[in-house]
Amino acid sequence: MRESLRSALVLSALLGGLLACRTDKPEDQVKRAFETCRLAVEAGDAAGATAPLDPSFRGPDGMDKPTARLFLMGTFRQEKVGVTVLRNVVTVRGNDANQEVDLVLTGRSGGLLPQDASQRSFQLRWRKSGGDWKLAEIQSLDGR
Repeated sequence: MRESLRSALVLSALLGGLLACRTDKPEDQVKRAFETCRLAVEAGDAAGATAPLDPSFRGPDGMDKPTARLFLMGTFRQEKVGVTVLRNVVTVRGNDANQEVDLVLTGRSGGLLPQDASQRSFQLRWRKSGGDWKLAEIQSLDGR
């Protein structure tokens, strides 16, 4: 009896969690997708950081998805990267979203990032594909 009650409670909590995710505002879904990328970058996981990139992704200097993954792999071999979010504003229109973020990027071991903190601003363009938000484009707002 106790085991079936425990199973019912776990199932109820799981279903409640799934329903809560489904009713998230699109802005929250985009922020959560961004946070997943941020955590993957800090963990040194290039595959995880590039997983949400749209197949037609474009980054700075025309960087595409495979190039972004190679760049991150090279960076992670040289140093540990820290990402602190100072500002995160998302605007959604239908299946498109624009996100502006101000970040502090830090690196250790003297590789591609400076030893001290570097504040940067980016505009990200997301596209909803199926039920997921995919990162379609990143532009630096710093002129770098």
